[in-house]
Amino acid sequence: MSSDLERFLGFLEAQKPRHAARFPSLRADKVLSFMGTTGRDGTRARVSIHRLAGVEAGPTARELRVRLHGELPLPPAAGECISVHLTRLAQYQGYQVKSRPLGDEGEQALLEQGGGRLLVKGNQIYTVHHSPYTLKFFESIPVEEVRDLTGGLSHALVAVGPVANLSPRFVFHHEVHDGRVHLFHGDGLALKTYMNLRINTQETRLVLDLDEYRGWVLRGTVEEFAPAAHPVAFEKITAGFAAGDWNRPSRAFRFVADSLEPIEPVA
Repeated sequence: MSSDLERFLGFLEAQKPRHAARFPSLRADKVLSFMGTTGRDGTRARVSIHRLAGVEAGPTARELRVRLHGELPLPPAAGECISVHLTRLAQYQGYQVKSRPLGDEGEQALLEQGGGRLLVKGNQIYTVHHSPYTLKFFESIPVEEVRDLTGGLSHALVAVGPVANLSPRFVFHHEVHDGRVHLFHGDGLALKTYMNLRINTQETRLVLDLDEYRGWVLRGTVEEFAPAAHPVAFEKITAGFAAGDWNRPSRAFRFVADSLEPIEPVA
């Protein structure tokens, strides 16, 4: 077992009681993680963590500007968008603010950055947890609601890629096989993450200390599995859903990490 894998597994176990304290009503062994996916085969979401400077209304009712500390490690390429994930963990509620895909209008239509600052120009807001808005694919969410929910948040997560999506999932079980860690989670609805996975199984997964927003980024592939294929994992996923008073999971997934490395907020 590699030293990085040993360190990650130690980190994962240490986070379980810390995450349990943040989600006391969910009485199950779990760690909250964040799935970064894209909608183009052969691509992978590039993720980064930023301190949040604020959110403000854009030029139209559907647009939102997100101000962050630190610049993108790599700018978007043609056809790629920027997705900013904002979650208030205490309520387990949050939003994803997405820019347009980079096109002929140039990078300035998506972002402004320099001097250690980043402004993301979102033109669509999506919920990242179940809400009445998720019943419609093209959600219409009041900007004021996003500003109210995100006020006082310390950090935001950013994903860059084609149809980049960054969404939370509770990991209810993990295993190690042949020197690679496997993370297991369930889904209740076939929403935007699932749509990406149908096209592209490559994933970038964040597992973080939710106080310091430092942790690990894992890159690998994810696949849906039948309950009989991994009965222990499926039993723990089902128990986790029951503990949350959610419906039985309609799908179960296994993420297999090919690589992992520490990550921290961009300076």
